[in-house]
Amino acid sequence: MRTRATEEILNYWNGLRGLAPAPLRSDLDPSALRHFLPNLFIVAGSAPATLSFALAGTRICELFDRELRGVDYQTIWGEDAGPRPKEIIDNVLLYERAALLEVRLSPDGEDRPYDLLLMPLRTVGHVSDRVLGALIPRVPVATPRLVPVETLSLENWAFVEAGGALPRLRHGEPVSESPVSLLQRLIANSPFAQAGR
Repeated sequence: MRTRATEEILNYWNGLRGLAPAPLRSDLDPSALRHFLPNLFIVAGSAPATLSFALAGTRICELFDRELRGVDYQTIWGEDAGPRPKEIIDNVLLYERAALLEVRLSPDGEDRPYDLLLMPLRTVGHVSDRVLGALIPRVPVATPRLVPVETLSLENWAFVEAGGALPRLRHGEPVSESPVSLLQRLIANSPFAQAGR
């Protein structure tokens, strides 16, 4: 079961976009998300360019003990995640679908589970080029962290299901395959690609 905060943020995004694949960035109303603002961020860029934080809420910056605006999105992930975090955002932008990630952080030796919700946004035209993200603890945090988080660890991820239903992620299952990376491998191994080499 996902957190109520995750569901509320997703419901707001779904209501904002209506029948469109993704809402406009200018349609976001901070007052409608005021309770969640410290846990929200926006990543700017378009696949396959570098993705960077356009803004990050105070709670997220406190977690990493630094200002994240302008920072490469990939730098908040551990080496074990490889290129997958960027591939997931590439998929969110390409397919214009929200995704839910199960992530963990261990700032003080205690492993803590978080939901990471990623939702595409458009600035102009009909192509998504921003991602609205929410980093929400799955277990209430009673005390502030004394040791900053260095990186996030990816447990699992899936696209949000049709109609806005959150996916059922099962702890311990292998991380979902990235559709973009799978497609790239299929193309690279096709007879057409071999003939062109």
